[in-house]
Amino acid sequence: MNRRAFLRLTGAGVATFGLPGRSNGESHPATASRAGQAAGGSPEVVVIGAGAFGGWTALALREMGLSVTLVDAYGPGNARASSGGETRQIRASYGDREHYSRWAIEALERWKTREVEWGRRLLFGTGQVTFSPFWTPELEATKTVLDRLGVANEMIQRDELLRRYPQFNLDGIEVGHVVPSTGVLKAREACLAVAEAFDAKGGRSLLARATPGRRAGGRLLDVALAAGGTLPAQTFVFACGPWHPQMFPEVFDRKLQVVRRVVFFIGAPSDDNRLSLGHCPTFTIPGAYGFPDLDGRGVKIAPYWSSASLDPDTSDRVATPAEIARAHDYVAGVSPSLRGQPIVETRVCPRTNSIDSHFIVDRHPELANVWLVGGGSGHGFKHGPMMGEYVARRVTAQPTAADVDEMFRLKDRTFGGREA
Repeated sequence: MNRRAFLRLTGAGVATFGLPGRSNGESHPATASRAGQAAGGSPEVVVIGAGAFGGWTALALREMGLSVTLVDAYGPGNARASSGGETRQIRASYGDREHYSRWAIEALERWKTREVEWGRRLLFGTGQVTFSPFWTPELEATKTVLDRLGVANEMIQRDELLRRYPQFNLDGIEVGHVVPSTGVLKAREACLAVAEAFDAKGGRSLLARATPGRRAGGRLLDVALAAGGTLPAQTFVFACGPWHPQMFPEVFDRKLQVVRRVVFFIGAPSDDNRLSLGHCPTFTIPGAYGFPDLDGRGVKIAPYWSSASLDPDTSDRVATPAEIARAHDYVAGVSPSLRGQPIVETRVCPRTNSIDSHFIVDRHPELANVWLVGGGSGHGFKHGPMMGEYVARRVTAQPTAADVDEMFRLKDRTFGGREA
């Protein structure tokens, strides 16, 4: 794998992602011969950001037959991005936000279909349980929605919880909500798989930092590449995750929060497999969520601790000594099996929150050919296949649901309560 296979573009050297199936940085013949390609060999669409939203959007547009270039400063699944890291959950529990439950159910099937198409395993069925001191309105709303959608789920009481899940400390827990059909996705590997599929189908991938370039007549003419040169296109999709406020500060000022989320992987004891894949569901407990031990990386615990802001380029991505000490104390209360076990890995992930936790898919207010896609708000990864198709339809002016368009609109409100 030659990650630095250089090619020439508009007079400047930029690297390809170096994914399997690419050779010497040359474009796929389908891209080079694409009828209707913009004059001068430039693509019809440039997608900036190869994470869950950008990668799937680029793939969907390419599968529609458009010439597409996918650009990312660090590559798909990189450690700085919100879509990096080892695993993400696919779940359908969203309270009364039925749209996301519907999308999650459909996304689950699409992930399975792509696994077959690509010949690689990305999804691991685990089931999911939410432990709670009492049956909350949120849990009741979730059950109502899932019942309406025909998704198997059940509410169980403490005695049954103790029988099914003896590996957990259930002090103070009286009720649980179980959804058997959910699971865990390989995040970094999935980003790479999407990018590889995009390349194999004639897309062009560039490892380069791209920022908005020249503007004229209410349109963006090109993106500027940090190594020099420009990349023109007819349409631009910025799916930049935590980089959005840097790309368009005039648009996203106080409309996105980029915060630091720390995740711990706790070594499971060798003589107890009850927290390993096949024996343990993904779980939500008061104050955290977690995944079973997958690939021997340890039990994943993600506490809902207050988070500071994070710079996606320069912030360190390791837990602090204070956080590690706090985590040791915390996980001892999650499961008796984890008491005294080592922390084998830590991750720090940027989480990009929108004002209402809805995704953002909207045109730039001043640039008619620029689409802004983001606001994953900690639950976006699983929806990649759905978002990709939805954004591609918006970009190509195909019909979409008006209520979803409104839900994803760039809101006037900002964090702090003032109008923009």
